[in-house]
Amino acid sequence: MDPSFIHADIFFFITTIAVIIVSLACTVALVYLAIILNDVREVTRHIKEEAALIREDIETLRSDVRNKGLRAARMWTFFQTFFKRASAPASRSKSKNASKD
Repeated sequence: MDPSFIHADIFFFITTIAVIIVSLACTVALVYLAIILNDVREVTRHIKEEAALIREDIETLRSDVRNKGLRAARMWTFFQTFFKRASAPASRSKSKNASKD
């Protein structure tokens, strides 16, 4: 046989092996991608279900507010005490710094 045919045969053999390996790697990657996409679909389904439950809770709260009339003053005092607690340490540090100067 001619040496150029031997070189061509070796080239095609190596190329065939490389194509098979790359094809197997792509197949494995696609299988993993399908598994990941299935998990993402399940997570989004759970998120949709939870969002629907939250929406129902908010609708129930709104109807309670309309029907029973939560007292706005109670909520206002709650938020005032919440923000007073958050801003109180900052005001103390300012007054301490002012008295030191």
